[in-house]
Amino acid sequence: MAHKREAGALYVVATPIGNLGDITLRALEIFKTVDLVLCESAKETRSLFSKLEIATPVLALYKDSSETPFANVLEQLKAGKSMALVSDAGTPGVSDPGSQMVRIAREKGIRIIPVPGASALTALLSVSGFQVNPTYFLGFLSEKPSKKRRELERASEIDGLVVFYESVHKLPRLYPMLEELFPETQVLVGRELTKTFEEVLYYANPRELAKDPPNAKGEFVFLLNHRKKTLKGNSDSSDM
Repeated sequence: MAHKREAGALYVVATPIGNLGDITLRALEIFKTVDLVLCESAKETRSLFSKLEIATPVLALYKDSSETPFANVLEQLKAGKSMALVSDAGTPGVSDPGSQMVRIAREKGIRIIPVPGASALTALLSVSGFQVNPTYFLGFLSEKPSKKRRELERASEIDGLVVFYESVHKLPRLYPMLEELFPETQVLVGRELTKTFEEVLYYANPRELAKDPPNAKGEFVFLLNHRKKTLKGNSDSSDM
């Protein structure tokens, strides 16, 4: 079904997190019909568009701390131009700078239209086999060890799933924290999701993870099954 572009609208469009085949037909149509694509990195987006044979111009959008953030972009939207917002990979506004643009556009009366698709968060949840409500999403953990510890300490108080992203070079500091704060919690690790060397690895607890950690290459998503029912030795139940 052909997409009819809405004048003056901002489309928030998900892009593949690894496998190019995960782009949606709707996303392709929008990319071809909007006037401009706002992105996290012009280089990354141009590379993606080259593979998809998309010729629409792109503009890198950085965090704007001025008194009138994104004034030029907002003026064009108000004048009737339509735009798409993308991140380097996955769904914009989820652990990337796109949320500021969306928030300010909404405040200015711009129509915001979500175009869903790939997300490392939902990808790992979908293959966890655990009941996902509630889920506590931390995004990327802090770069600072002390703040990272506080984030995990707060997460250890919840009864549910805890999901977060972590940079590969920070893994050695992460594992001891998990052993201390989540000693009996099941761990699911998604590495390089949707890519050639994709792995989804299950560990009964963080000690097992530390003994046999995944290959420290690529991008990582962690899921901790911190449901109290599971921690007491009962099987995870579903409301289905």
